[in-house]
Amino acid sequence: MIAQYSQLLGAIILVVSAVIGGILILAPGSIRLQRPECGWEGWTFNILNLLFFLLLIPLCGAMMLLDMHVPIFICIKLQSTPLIIVFESLGLVLFLFGSILLLWSRLSLRRSFRLAGVKPSQTDYLTLHGPYKNIRHPMYLSALMVLLGLTFILSSIVMAIMFIVMLWLIKRLIPREEIQLDQAYPIAYSEYCRRVPGSMFPTRQK
Repeated sequence: MIAQYSQLLGAIILVVSAVIGGILILAPGSIRLQRPECGWEGWTFNILNLLFFLLLIPLCGAMMLLDMHVPIFICIKLQSTPLIIVFESLGLVLFLFGSILLLWSRLSLRRSFRLAGVKPSQTDYLTLHGPYKNIRHPMYLSALMVLLGLTFILSSIVMAIMFIVMLWLIKRLIPREEIQLDQAYPIAYSEYCRRVPGSMFPTRQK
């Protein structure tokens, strides 16, 4: 039963990763050279994010579908069947919700999409619709949800460490990106921050 459930999860992960990968690559504004301007944190986050979405997620799905063991993930072997089901189900919910939020955010940005730490160009516009009506950085939140979901699904120590590293990088990147956005849209972005005070979680206006 557990093996069949894990294989089903693996198939779902593979399908979702194919959709995410296709949209991230083919969506308007994706195929262009972008240079992060906020130091090594931007480069590190972008490299890890690319590695995660285009390589690690499909590898996780294939590993579960084929019932393979990949040592690099350092997975904790849970002994309790109900605990395994709880962890994998919670992970699946986080993974799916994170994936939906990621796709919604990316499609809302259209040609204004930028890699982490990249300044807006003159042709970009401030996105105020979609998930951006409620939080200012939904793509960061979605990446963390997907990563945390896979951490629970695999019970992986490596994924847990990667989650902590990505969270730390995001916390450093957000203030720098908001300075860039405030410089690009000086009046509009200040008003946007007043109306949408939550950077990654919905927050009521004060």
